[in-house]
Amino acid sequence: MRRSRVLGATALALATGIGALTAAPAAAGPAAADELTVAPLPHRTPSYQSVYEAGPNGVMLDRPGPGSLYWKSFADGREVPLADCPSGPYGKWMGLGDTVGCEYRDASGTTAGPLTLHDQATGRSETLAAPAGRSWTSTFSPTQVLATEQDAEGRLTLHLMGRENEPRKDVTVTAPERIPAHRFWVQTSDEKGALITYRSAAGQETLALLDFATATLTPLALPEGATDPGHVDHALGSRWVSLRKYGSTTATLLSRADLAVTRSVTTPAPYGRTQPVGDWLVTQDSFATSAAVTAVPVGGGAPRTLLARSSDRGLTTGTDGSAYLAGGTDSSHWAMYRITPGPDGAPALSTVIALPPDPADRVTLSLAQGRLITGQEDPDRSLQGYTLPVSGSGPAGLAPDWSCDEKTDIRLCTPRAVLPGWTVPTGDGRIASLTATGGTCEFCGVVVNVRETRPGGTVRQVALPGTEEVKPHLIESASGRYVTFSAVEKNVLRTMVADIDAGKVVARDIGHDSVLWGSTLWQPDGSPGTVSATDLRTGQVTRHVDLGSGCRPTELQAAGDWLYTSCSYNGVEPAAFHLPSGKRIPLPFAPEQGHVRLGDGYLVHQGGVGLEVYNLRSGAPVRERDVAQPVAGYGIDWTVDRFGGRLAYTDAGETVHLAGVTGKTSPLAAIDQDTAATVDFKQAKTWQARWWLSKPVSSWKLMVRNKTSGITTVVRTGTDARGLIAPAWDGKSPTGSYLFTGEYEWTLTARPADGHGAELRTSGTVTVTGVPPVARPPLRP
Repeated sequence: MRRSRVLGATALALATGIGALTAAPAAAGPAAADELTVAPLPHRTPSYQSVYEAGPNGVMLDRPGPGSLYWKSFADGREVPLADCPSGPYGKWMGLGDTVGCEYRDASGTTAGPLTLHDQATGRSETLAAPAGRSWTSTFSPTQVLATEQDAEGRLTLHLMGRENEPRKDVTVTAPERIPAHRFWVQTSDEKGALITYRSAAGQETLALLDFATATLTPLALPEGATDPGHVDHALGSRWVSLRKYGSTTATLLSRADLAVTRSVTTPAPYGRTQPVGDWLVTQDSFATSAAVTAVPVGGGAPRTLLARSSDRGLTTGTDGSAYLAGGTDSSHWAMYRITPGPDGAPALSTVIALPPDPADRVTLSLAQGRLITGQEDPDRSLQGYTLPVSGSGPAGLAPDWSCDEKTDIRLCTPRAVLPGWTVPTGDGRIASLTATGGTCEFCGVVVNVRETRPGGTVRQVALPGTEEVKPHLIESASGRYVTFSAVEKNVLRTMVADIDAGKVVARDIGHDSVLWGSTLWQPDGSPGTVSATDLRTGQVTRHVDLGSGCRPTELQAAGDWLYTSCSYNGVEPAAFHLPSGKRIPLPFAPEQGHVRLGDGYLVHQGGVGLEVYNLRSGAPVRERDVAQPVAGYGIDWTVDRFGGRLAYTDAGETVHLAGVTGKTSPLAAIDQDTAATVDFKQAKTWQARWWLSKPVSSWKLMVRNKTSGITTVVRTGTDARGLIAPAWDGKSPTGSYLFTGEYEWTLTARPADGHGAELRTSGTVTVTGVPPVARPPLRP
């Protein structure tokens, strides 16, 4: 692949800082090797394979795509495409067992055309000339083809036309009467004969058995209570014909050797298909949840369960009296089975083809601090959470860390593809959503629902005081303990900020074009092209940034050291902004609201074909990767991890791809903290402290230094942390003894998990009181 000059200089830019390169036109670069994949979970609904025809030597199946039908051999597993059998514009295709055929016609009408039959098992073909005055049906046997002859009164005489291996070339079927052409139907057939329905001269709907060997058509008595063949489940077995009125648990079996010999068999359920197999009747209870398959001996005896669960699409009959049905224990253990008499005469199962499960449908995606959350339907809706490596390639583990189902928690566990902001990650191991409490108006009063994304994680409902006349809409952004959300107040759509830990609204009417990054709220201020940063802990504006656009942004995003701005209503091109260097990077695409997402040093643009990934880390928008597939939208089938992480998207097979970009992420930073200035160990068991981090860390350490003695003690350590470090210090040293009262300087250090940037080091003070009297002052060093 040809490399661009811009990308060739990337190494220099990354070594010398972002200002090393001036902005250059976007260029396509090589795709990054850093990519993980997360395979989908199996769909709980089993996959299904249709059996179109089944003979003694094989079955006709299908697969996706053109020319999908194929024949599979029982003997050696060969899979052979069906023979090309041209039928012309007015011809017809037919099949029976191992044989396919087609009648060639190039004009409409009743005049028959030549009929070609191809045996898939042997590869042999034969062609029968068009019989004068006859019309082919779609029914044939290994030796004959059923044809009809219509008289001037519109009534049919049936003929069996001999094939190449049959000396009798035209045998008239003996029938009790001529059959009205418009009321003649072949219901099913096998190697020995066919079940036919027609209307008799007396106006009675009749079910009759055609015997190919004797060329006779014999009407059959319907089961008791049935007045129409359309209300009768019927099937042909190698030895028996079965008839059962729908809704009855009694099936009547007639011997094919002598129709006067009958048996009555009680079936386990009144609905579903029945199929004689040898001297047993196989039944499927299609109305039961499991659609269990049971076999009952014709001569009497205990039934046997063949399959505890089966497909609700019913049984298929083979030409040799076998039965075909998909079933198993669950969707991951499912197959198409052939049911034939075993060594003891009882029905036995053999696998025709294994049916691996279809993937569950992934309908939403979110990614924060390397934690992936997928919303899926299978067909129940649920969320699945995965904690993934921050770097590396290859397939990730299949099993999710946790899951939650909307049946148990509709507030937080319902993925809604049309509303990606329904449930959002906060970046510290939680997800949040909004519901109403029922305040002073209908659907008013804002409640933030918060769930810890871990097995057994707690769920809290945080009602926000002062919102009794506010109708909640969606969470717009979240970072740690803060969320911005849209809501309707007095018929006006407003955006507010809430502290979900303190349970209060901290800012109202901040504007829809505001975004959170830790405890910082970025929003346009009064000057064109300028945005301000407000510390939500104090309410003070801490920074003003001139974006150099000369217009008020209509869209603003923040990730690490980066901002993204768009002034789509003013015709100004969208741009990225690097905060440490003050560098503005124009972007080579038209502004589109909601079609761009900013990551840490890169952004993703949803274009007309798929996704375009622009690496910003060199100081120029280098088009490093393209995802050339249709995508529905952000939060549905693609997302970004703005906390130092990757792009994620779902492919057509429901596999999630997590793709990185080349270069370094922003330095590790504490983007919010909550540390008490004093702790009285008579009143509190621990000193609670929390630090929210800009990206994952591999290890961390909390130290305290007594300002009087100068002694430093490591009080807590940890390894992997995603977004939050929250140690609870009990005032003791690692040996279990209390430290002395007094003023301490605490220091938190942490190493970035991705290895990019220096170790984080942040400090503060805490005054310790209430230590038990057994404590002694630390010695000076």
